[in-house]
Amino acid sequence: MTYLRNAWYAAALSTEVVETPLARQLLDENVVIFRTETGVAGAIEDRCSHRFAQLSMGKVRGETIECGYHGLRYGRDGQCVLNPHGNKAIPNNAHVKGYPVHERYGFIWFWPGEPALADVAKIPAFPFNESPDEFSAVYGYLDVAGNYQLVVDNLLDLSHVEWLHPMFQQEGGVDAHRTEFFVEGHEVVANRWKPNVKKHGLHGHFWTAPSTHYDARSNMRWMPPSNMNFDLGATECGASINEGVKLPNAHLVTPATEMRCHYFWSVARNCRVNDEEAGRKLYEIVQRIFSTEDIPMIEAQQRNMGAVTDIMALRPVSIEPDIPAVRARRILAELIRAEQGETKAAAAE
Repeated sequence: MTYLRNAWYAAALSTEVVETPLARQLLDENVVIFRTETGVAGAIEDRCSHRFAQLSMGKVRGETIECGYHGLRYGRDGQCVLNPHGNKAIPNNAHVKGYPVHERYGFIWFWPGEPALADVAKIPAFPFNESPDEFSAVYGYLDVAGNYQLVVDNLLDLSHVEWLHPMFQQEGGVDAHRTEFFVEGHEVVANRWKPNVKKHGLHGHFWTAPSTHYDARSNMRWMPPSNMNFDLGATECGASINEGVKLPNAHLVTPATEMRCHYFWSVARNCRVNDEEAGRKLYEIVQRIFSTEDIPMIEAQQRNMGAVTDIMALRPVSIEPDIPAVRARRILAELIRAEQGETKAAAAE
């Protein structure tokens, strides 16, 4: 499958990579993610250049990862730095693919494209995950048996909550929403404003004011290739969105293959920040909803689509809530075409 390669994707939660190397398939490539003894994250091809053993079956040694078969060691750039055999000479071809990596916002990001273009300033911003004075965040991960763009579609069309998620249903259903969809540069915004609704959902769980009704919002911003910033919150009716309950989310979807993807998420809160029980409960609610409601539906979609990974190729019926997802798909396709054109032009020079 063709992907946008000159972009940052989430490769792992920071907490997933501790002492033991992590094997993960990312954009059809087998990658080992590891953390050196000084705590720096690295990601290289999960295949030793000697006998093609999985490096993820080895161990971290200092700033390197050691192959568990014959002991060759590789640095974070994929270059072999130790051959423990014979005269110790390192063969010229003793290297594997290395990926630019950066750790931020509780995730380990990797860049599968041209290393020289890997600008960390282009990592999508989720500042609420690094604002301990205002927010506390919980994190989760799910393996999804479906194309990554189906997950993006799901997140950009939150009208489905009225049918799929009993906890999020509200008085008036979708008719109680005021929606706005627009494009800013290469980003797609899908806002759902819910004025004067009865408390419900996650923000209702944290609402402590005596008011039984409030202004709620569930506003999603998609950033290519497949990262989303979700502004979820509630305020007293008529109040500024800078007030009230804030539950900002990060949703990061990374292709494993064309038929499977990794779904990383975080939810922060500006209330009960130091309450560990509140954090545990929040994690349980969100993980349960994703794993028992969203993901089964997405995986059922993929099964019904069979080997087709682009739902648009099947000419689905389109309705108003599909607008943001269709726009995101078009923008991503344009970016991929442009990138491929640049790659071909460079190869011809």
